[in-house]
Amino acid sequence: MITYLLSWLRWLRWLREVTLHSPTNTGDVCFFERNTRRTAQSIIGKKIKNRVSKKFDKYVLHETLNEGGMTQIWLATDPYDQVVALRRMHAVTGGSGAPKLFKNGIKVMRKLTRHPNIVGLRDYGKVRGTPFMVLDYINGANLKQLAMRHDTVIDENVSDVIIGIADALEHLHDQGWMHLDLKPENVMVDLRGHPYLIDFDTAQAIPRRPKKFARNSGTPAYMAPEQLRGEAHDQRADIFTFGVTAFELLTHRKPFEGRSPTETRHRQLDEHYRPNPPSKFNPGVPALLNRIILQCLSHNPDQRYPNMTILNAALHRALGVQMIHA
Repeated sequence: MITYLLSWLRWLRWLREVTLHSPTNTGDVCFFERNTRRTAQSIIGKKIKNRVSKKFDKYVLHETLNEGGMTQIWLATDPYDQVVALRRMHAVTGGSGAPKLFKNGIKVMRKLTRHPNIVGLRDYGKVRGTPFMVLDYINGANLKQLAMRHDTVIDENVSDVIIGIADALEHLHDQGWMHLDLKPENVMVDLRGHPYLIDFDTAQAIPRRPKKFARNSGTPAYMAPEQLRGEAHDQRADIFTFGVTAFELLTHRKPFEGRSPTETRHRQLDEHYRPNPPSKFNPGVPALLNRIILQCLSHNPDQRYPNMTILNAALHRALGVQMIHA
């Protein structure tokens, strides 16, 4: 379906800025709602019945939303009965780098100004030695979960999701940070199809020139070749991972996908391998968007877009006048 969206996008951006403006600069996982007491009661009531809530400092924990090797994320309410997401660390053994990563995520989010496509940090601290952060609650799911269940929210909002991710990355880079772990799991989408970038634990300050980092963090299937090799890199690594994520969002497959993880990695590291354009798997992808994504996926970082501002301007030209479907 083709539609003209430029004026609508300007209006939507204005509306987001108005509704999200807050003196509290606060961001990370599963989460955003402008909460009233009625909202809190309706959300909690729908999600949990006949379950015992428990106190955690000044917050009440109601239900586990997600759990990984390092952290738990809880549906919680604050002292004002607002619904929030509380992320807290598991107990860790000596030598684990998890506390440092968790602390890094808080540091980065504290320094970020509010943006409508980045989840906000509301509070952080320690309770009996357990580090925690309190985040905006998003009533939705991440892109990977939505894709696995073939949720129509992606099909109906794919252009907005791509633009929203790009807007979030541009804001992050403008604030001096690179994400370094962009992937579908780290993009939450609410019930309206609005995307939010989450999880800044591995983020690093953008260096003046490509830099080799002591910790080579990221998810291999989405990492730029220079990251995979443990070489010096900069914000253009995020541009590569954006290309992989956008390609997957449009085609439901990865651009370097092989028959095994080893073959996929080999293709990512092969400077002569050229991924197929997204339109080979989704004929609805415009030619200009094909070229943009393939440039993001260039093996040589010098051949990618130099920054998110230029990339985002190209995306708006490609998607500003045409609606496509995943």
